[in-house]
Amino acid sequence: MTTQTERDKEDLIVRLGLDHRLAHQALFPHRHPDATPPFHFEIIDDLHGPSHRVLELAFRGAAKSTIAEEYIAIDACYQRFKNFIIVGESATRAVERLGAIKHEIDFNEHINTLFGGLHGKTWNEDKIELMNGVVIQAFGRGQSMRGVKHNDVRPDGCLIDDIEDEESVNTPEGRDKTQRWLMRTLLPALAPGAKVRMLANMLDPDCLAVRLRKTGVWTVREYPWEYVGADGQRRAIWPARFSLEHIDTTRHEYEEAGMLNEYQQEYMVQAVDPSTRVFTSAMIKVEPQVKSWQPTYAMYDPARSVKVTSAHTGKVVFSWVGTKLVIWEGDGQLWMPDKIIDDMFATNDQYQPIKIGVEKEGLEEFILQPLRAEQTRRQQIIPVEVMPAPVGKLAFIRSLQPFFAADEVVFAKDLPVLMQQLLSFPTGRIDVPNALAYALRMRPGLPVYENFSVNNVVDGMKLTKGSACYLVLGATRQFTTAIAVQILGNQVRVIGDWVREGDPGAGLDGILTEARLLCGQRFTLYAGPQHWNAYDPIGLQPAARKLQTSIKTGGDVAAGREELRKRIEGLTHGRPQLEISTVARWTLNGFAGGYARKVVKGGGVEGMADDNVYRVLMEGLETFAAAASGALARDGEDTPNYATDAQGRRYLSARATHR
Repeated sequence: MTTQTERDKEDLIVRLGLDHRLAHQALFPHRHPDATPPFHFEIIDDLHGPSHRVLELAFRGAAKSTIAEEYIAIDACYQRFKNFIIVGESATRAVERLGAIKHEIDFNEHINTLFGGLHGKTWNEDKIELMNGVVIQAFGRGQSMRGVKHNDVRPDGCLIDDIEDEESVNTPEGRDKTQRWLMRTLLPALAPGAKVRMLANMLDPDCLAVRLRKTGVWTVREYPWEYVGADGQRRAIWPARFSLEHIDTTRHEYEEAGMLNEYQQEYMVQAVDPSTRVFTSAMIKVEPQVKSWQPTYAMYDPARSVKVTSAHTGKVVFSWVGTKLVIWEGDGQLWMPDKIIDDMFATNDQYQPIKIGVEKEGLEEFILQPLRAEQTRRQQIIPVEVMPAPVGKLAFIRSLQPFFAADEVVFAKDLPVLMQQLLSFPTGRIDVPNALAYALRMRPGLPVYENFSVNNVVDGMKLTKGSACYLVLGATRQFTTAIAVQILGNQVRVIGDWVREGDPGAGLDGILTEARLLCGQRFTLYAGPQHWNAYDPIGLQPAARKLQTSIKTGGDVAAGREELRKRIEGLTHGRPQLEISTVARWTLNGFAGGYARKVVKGGGVEGMADDNVYRVLMEGLETFAAAASGALARDGEDTPNYATDAQGRRYLSARATHR
């Protein structure tokens, strides 16, 4: 006589057999710690569905193999196949997959309750036979299919799980070998009408999955880890595990490594057909525009020889405006070193770039040694930085392709040399695209003053006579900097700046001479408190005393930074409370992005700004802003708030006073 419990169990078995999605959720809750996303249910439907050939292309970490293990265990319990084989990129990988299935059959209490003990007489690492007669076997890619039959029954089910690896897809010969084995050995060994399920990642634009997709025989599903919803907004396909923040961090890491194509393949399930060009004419957008105030960078890829057959010296000038890369210049020339250096100075004068990069690769002294001499001769510093050469130029240049494909690159004018080299890539000269690829590395970090805008820039600012002028100093052993500032009411106006190479003993005299021409004979000098340390290694004060001038003590850098941030957005009589003259190009570049915190691997941001000349310059301004904050708060009252330190030195104080 059948009991109610037995009838309930039979009803549950029938119900789970009809509802595959419910079966996965009910039998394997311990394998689903995160909320199940909709695309998992779609994969479940495909695995259990009627199609003979199913190809699931999903991003790395999509849990497609986990779902497939559950699918095999469920269908084994229901005897939906007789002889099932699992194929991996190696026998070891396939055995690991079979091991997970064996574990569930042996120890899953839900399976044991419904179907009883299924542990059969054959229970090896690469072959098991369940008590209900179902056989599951494991094979590696390239392995002989001899012995695949069981009691003369050919396999009627097959899981092909990531059978390619980085080594096998590295060459056309390796990819051909895998495909031949699949078509000549594996598929012919299966029973007619056998169900084949393949799980794959995009390891290469010409990998086996791509080839099978082109046949039109397979039912193909693609699951990138983010997509654009019907409302036009980005969506994470599995938000419980991979949030948009995590996705952005990963993408940034790949971008920084110059491997955006690899990111597209691994996580976005997008492969670039090798039969097509990397860059096409449709990707190149020319939108004429005039450069006004955009943070600008330049990059040079110098060539050692000027023979007709030699590589060009590649040069690009560009700006990052939001997510768009605007290219102002892109050219390649057969230049001697002196011509390269002359062009660097001309570019510096025309565009006033935040940074001028020069590719390393053993050529840095070829350019930088005469460049140092020319800077000394001209008494002019240009912001040159040596950029480490990429390991592989072709992959480095290819990292630009997703940005072109996404319409995130704009030519500000016709650039025929750059266009030609892009369209012919990877054949012919590639020097200008190589220089352009550095734009991804030279992308600015997080500016310290994110709220700075063109509204704070004034063209042709003049000195206001009758108002005090302050000269704000910064100094290291490498640079001496100065910013000329006037305070009008509660408005801070930067009217000029200077940068000199070397310590104050070498650079301060020239700065003071030029400052007198701009500000007149009278101005007050300020510098940060660090220059009053007992064991100061910089020597700013001794240099000032030697020139018969004195320096007042500035305030705290952090306090001054907050004061400047308020002034950037603050208005007085409709005018910004912080204005920078276009003549003060170093200060402008500092606010626009030169004074920035680096975005580190993983998407985080460093706490301190990059240690460069802009930091020396801008921290000088910040220490002055902290000291002058009291005077600014009085909104233009005539009497400055002075105080005296322990050594009897008078300085402009931010401390409140009684009226």
